[in-house]
Amino acid sequence: MNDSSTSDIEITLWRTWALTVTHEACEYTKQKFNAEKTGGDPGIPSPHLDTDLVMACDRLVDRLIKSNCFITVQMQIDIARYSKLISPKDTGHNEEREEKLLERCPPGHEGTKLVEIPATILDASGAIIAWYLPDTLTDATQNQLDLEVSASLKGASSEKILKAIARPAAIATVALRVMHPEQYWAGL
Repeated sequence: MNDSSTSDIEITLWRTWALTVTHEACEYTKQKFNAEKTGGDPGIPSPHLDTDLVMACDRLVDRLIKSNCFITVQMQIDIARYSKLISPKDTGHNEEREEKLLERCPPGHEGTKLVEIPATILDASGAIIAWYLPDTLTDATQNQLDLEVSASLKGASSEKILKAIARPAAIATVALRVMHPEQYWAGL
């Protein structure tokens, strides 16, 4: 085995571990969220979850409960139509291309709406575009996001890349488990 690269077996083991930890974090967070809403027992986090991840899950629950879950903001944009017009080559840096996209699919807002609490952002048809969750990530998780992530999982940096994205990916999945359980289970 080449010492400078991570084998496919090591990557598979890491992915399996990360999925297990993510699922356990999801179940802990969902149970805690329900307990906070109903006054029940929040349960004990799995010993597989590191302290930073448990703190991030607790913070997510806190933000969701304090905000009374979500407000809904509906935008007058047809996201399905817009997504058919764009391609991976649309990076937002070509002003002429951006102008053409705006002409064909205008955002349709009547002004600016400042959202400061968690919100579900919908398009004109009611499809979810995004969930806005301010102040949800802990400092430890935000610091991990600052790491440079390569597109390749092969080579010497693969373990570093996997570790760098594991917690942010877990937190996004945990949020999905609480906010949209049907999508969470459909993705497994």
